[in-house]
Amino acid sequence: MSLDTLSIGNELKDSYKQTSKWINNGVTWLQDITDFYQDRVALEREYSTKLKDLTKKYFDKKARLSASLSVGDEPAITPGSLENASLVLWTDLLTQTEAIAEEKSGLAREFQTKIADNLISLRGKCERVARQVHSIDEYLVSEKQKLEDDVNRAKKNYDALCQTTETARDKNEKSPSDKHQKRLDEKEILMNNGKNEYLIKISVANRLKDKYYYQDIPEILDYLQELNEDRVALMNKLLKNASIIERNSLDRVKEKLHLIDQTIDQNNPKLDVAMFVKHNAVDWKEPQDFYFIPSSIWHDDESLIIKEPELTELKKKLSIASNEYYKYEKSCLDVKQKLEESTVKRKEDSQAITLKFDAGLQGSLSILDKFMKEDTNRVRNEVEIELIQNFAGDKDLSYVAPVKEKKSRFGFLTGGGSHKKSNSHASSEVSSETHSLNPVKTSTSLTSGIFDLRRNKSSNKSSNGGAIEAKALYDYAATGSDETNISAGDQFIVIEEDDGSGWTMIKGYQGQGLVPTSYIEIISRPAAAATTTTTTEQQQSKKKGPSVAPRRGAKKVQYLEAIYDYVADGDDEISISAGDRIILVQDDTDGSGWTEGELNGQTGMFPTSYVKKI
Repeated sequence: MSLDTLSIGNELKDSYKQTSKWINNGVTWLQDITDFYQDRVALEREYSTKLKDLTKKYFDKKARLSASLSVGDEPAITPGSLENASLVLWTDLLTQTEAIAEEKSGLAREFQTKIADNLISLRGKCERVARQVHSIDEYLVSEKQKLEDDVNRAKKNYDALCQTTETARDKNEKSPSDKHQKRLDEKEILMNNGKNEYLIKISVANRLKDKYYYQDIPEILDYLQELNEDRVALMNKLLKNASIIERNSLDRVKEKLHLIDQTIDQNNPKLDVAMFVKHNAVDWKEPQDFYFIPSSIWHDDESLIIKEPELTELKKKLSIASNEYYKYEKSCLDVKQKLEESTVKRKEDSQAITLKFDAGLQGSLSILDKFMKEDTNRVRNEVEIELIQNFAGDKDLSYVAPVKEKKSRFGFLTGGGSHKKSNSHASSEVSSETHSLNPVKTSTSLTSGIFDLRRNKSSNKSSNGGAIEAKALYDYAATGSDETNISAGDQFIVIEEDDGSGWTMIKGYQGQGLVPTSYIEIISRPAAAATTTTTTEQQQSKKKGPSVAPRRGAKKVQYLEAIYDYVADGDDEISISAGDRIILVQDDTDGSGWTEGELNGQTGMFPTSYVKKI
């Protein structure tokens, strides 16, 4: 394991509490080092004071004995201010001793101002950063708990609706009537809507659970790791400064101080992390996904109800989720770009770290806090959109809001005529309320890692008469003569929209040809077609695009459960562990003994006998 690439977030899963305690232990330990140097300050000041008093005492004695020692008690000629060589030597010795006392006083001042005070400042800054990280963790934990509570509430609500439906069915069977049948139909619709809400809550909870364990927690763990490494690096710097100060003051202990320097130089900040990882690594398994649990009263499967009128409610949810998704997607990309720039600057500043290190770290944490909240909302809406689209299949998902007629205050004078509208008037209101449902561009999904898909997106829009205009979200290099190159931010005209193949024909300054639909975004349409044409961006691409989970068409998602562990033995295989819940991509229809599936965003083969369908 290389120390340069060592990451607590990658090595220790779901380990915030123990890591946070370990980080805080290191910060608290700074007080011991501070106390040591403050005790040294007191000793050096005491020594300086006593040494000055000692030299003064012997200067006074020398002054009284100077004449007698130089020339005797009764000299024939008064020597004046002259002293003998021995007294000159003694005077010089006392003068140098006095200078040593002053040096000790200066050493005490430097230890206090340059070492002890800075250690106190370092500890305070580390504690502030640790508290900021802790507040983010508290938010993440509370959000995770809310998701679990939402799933449980949806489950209880669904069971209650199943019970009332069953009661209505019993009444209708015992006493059939139009009234009882109508009530049964109403209860069944409410029950189906409750089921849909339950399934959506489960999918959202599962996606955000993955985000929590594989993105959010590893990210803040790495920030704690950076804080610890900064603390150790600055502690090393302060200790080395103390050594330099003491070497300049005390030449006679220079060799011992060289040994201290060697020890300090060997204290790589990564060594603490390596030992911590070695003594804290445990066998960790991801918590089980949430599963749909059928009601004991109303037996059903985990499919969304996509008949009317339940489908209309799903269309409404899809419309709202689509609008919210694109809003949060843009916000996430903008915030993520700022986070990357902040991270790059911190890395550059770390080459010459100073006590102002906390400013950049706290700034990045503030941006990270905003990104996590925005990204949670983005993922929540993305899951709703994917789930509804997957189960709806080829059904029309465009949503038309119901027209609400405006009643005249003077209707009693017109005989109710004011309650009616002309066909053209009603038609215009319907047209104004029609939402164009754009499939989610999961190619811009951020769940595969916080720094994996950072792009610069241009917000410039232009009109080109009646043409459809689009812009590139990512760079793409043509791999065939019928394709063309695009660069992120390029704007161009759409010649032919996607017919379901996942490819769009465009014409731009780099040429005309096909590009993956998931790599572009429609930015303007002709006014006449704006309310009737849906965005042609598709979930799938026949060529590899951004690392995301593509939409799986209109088919119901089939899951597999791993019975045994299997370690991949080739690039076309994936490793699985007993208990893993795997998405079925290609069943073992040819009897080869191999099945293709998707786990944690990776697709590959594994033995059919190692899994079972669920």
